[in-house]
Amino acid sequence: MNLLADAMLGKLARWLRIMGYDTLYDPALNDDMLLNLSRKEGRTLLTRDVDLHRRAQREGIDSILIHSDLLPHELGEISSLLRGVRGESRCPACNGSLAEVERSSLQEASLPIEGPFWRCLSCGKAYWHGSHWRGINRTLSKLGLCDLIDYT
Repeated sequence: MNLLADAMLGKLARWLRIMGYDTLYDPALNDDMLLNLSRKEGRTLLTRDVDLHRRAQREGIDSILIHSDLLPHELGEISSLLRGVRGESRCPACNGSLAEVERSSLQEASLPIEGPFWRCLSCGKAYWHGSHWRGINRTLSKLGLCDLIDYT
């Protein structure tokens, strides 16, 4: 499943990437660009814009209208969609694929002693299960979505 989030859904896009969903997000894309990209790449458009959602439906583009502006509620609104096939976690910053790497290959100052560790193959950012990881898990657990994140 490939998703495209409009400019109002940046935080949701990052969370979907962490959960393993290929989610494009570029706040510079206007409505025409979003519709063209959705059509061209077969992406489901996620939007809070009622007019954009209606236009997508008229043009035969899969679109989901998000009503809430709170992340847990946004995730809840699309939870049935999220039960579909997903991949491994993606880079929350750029949507690139992550590769597991050795700790010694990373230069970040605040690395924990134990891993696992990943590096984005597109932008080079490094990732590990930091203190924020518990918060992510807690939020997903409350929504019954814990099984949708790669814990490794």
